[in-house]
Amino acid sequence: MFFGRRTGTVARTLLEPTQALLRVADRYGAKLVFFVDAGFVLRLRAEMHKAASLRDEHDAVCRQVEALARAGHEIQLHIHPHWEGSYWTASGWRLDEARYALHAFEPAAIVDIVRRYTAVLRELAGPDAAYAYRAGGWVIQPFEKLRDALRQAGVLIDSTVYAGGRCGGEIQAYDFRGAPEKSRWRFDRDPLVEVRDGPFLEVPIASWRASPLFYWRWAWLKKFGGPRHRAFGDGRAIAPGASDLVRKLLLPGASVVSLDGYKASFLEAAAARYQARGLEDFVVIGHPKALTPYSLERLEAFLAGGSAGQVSTFAPYRQKKEAARPEALAA
Repeated sequence: MFFGRRTGTVARTLLEPTQALLRVADRYGAKLVFFVDAGFVLRLRAEMHKAASLRDEHDAVCRQVEALARAGHEIQLHIHPHWEGSYWTASGWRLDEARYALHAFEPAAIVDIVRRYTAVLRELAGPDAAYAYRAGGWVIQPFEKLRDALRQAGVLIDSTVYAGGRCGGEIQAYDFRGAPEKSRWRFDRDPLVEVRDGPFLEVPIASWRASPLFYWRWAWLKKFGGPRHRAFGDGRAIAPGASDLVRKLLLPGASVVSLDGYKASFLEAAAARYQARGLEDFVVIGHPKALTPYSLERLEAFLAGGSAGQVSTFAPYRQKKEAARPEALAA
């Protein structure tokens, strides 16, 4: 769901775009990784006594997660802890916008959140689910505050970091400019510091240096590009901070390689650059709510070009410390 006053509907932000994504993936036999916002499932359970529609939405979301797992896609842990203080009213969701970062909670609360969120995913997808983590909004620093809770819950892998990434502000702050320039590495208390025998494996999201022209073009297409560039989701996110917006519009900077809207335009070029650099893993992300017909076209072209056979879930990483040259495509 969108983080803001207009969260969007379950059908348009979650169910329908996920099915559209699956239609493309299924044509090529590609298995995907879905990082599921488990807090939303639990908040639906807590609030659905207020409206029959919430019970219907809960049941539909759970059925979809169960179906994804049965089809061989992976269900992994994604935490947006603002759901802890959010509630439903007759006019829609009221989100606790002040509690966006998991590390802002007390240590005991962090342990409890991770335990409950992994438990509900394993309830829906089986006991082997939720061994990999992606922080909501990429807010994983300081990792030290999350480390023990994730280890206790059996989380072995993180896939949050992307090279050169940074964001300022009080709500969403992270800085990945010190990350190793590698496909993957082990770490312990800081995902930016490689530790040879660390208990966690970082499998970073692929990164691309985007120019200001890209963001200007993206903004133009969102407004004037018509249905082909219109996102499935019917909500609206909180606008980025002024400093981050100005930086994107005036200076080149790192972006995740993503299926979100016009970002899918550099999917193939980014993959070619990773291959040229000898990097073994190419992790692409995407949010169902932000998919567009255009971005699904670019994904189909990418898979049809021969990449489908190399798509993998995180299972090889779990089976042994260093997997032999997999690629990961994560949604």
